Amino acid sequence: STPELRKERSRDAARCRRSRETEVFYQLAHTLPFARGVSAHLDKASIMRLTISYLRVHRLLAAGEPLQGAHGTSWDPRAPMA
Repeated sequence: STPELRKERSRDAARCRRSRETEVFYQLAHTLPFARGVSAHLDKASIMRLTISYLRVHRLLAAGEPLQGAHGTSWDPRAPMA
């Protein structure tokens, strides 16, 4: 196995790994509660940020805790609108 062949195999393995990672990211994006057109145009960092935010909100709602607003105000999405 020559050094060139090892480099080529390493590049191919990295390309394959990146392809699998990209596929998983886009599967994750399509499970988020957004329109398909929105989720199809997200980059990987945005997919991760939105997923983390979604999981945090989901956890808070499951625990029955009100959401905290940007200015320290709380909001309970289950409460009726005034």
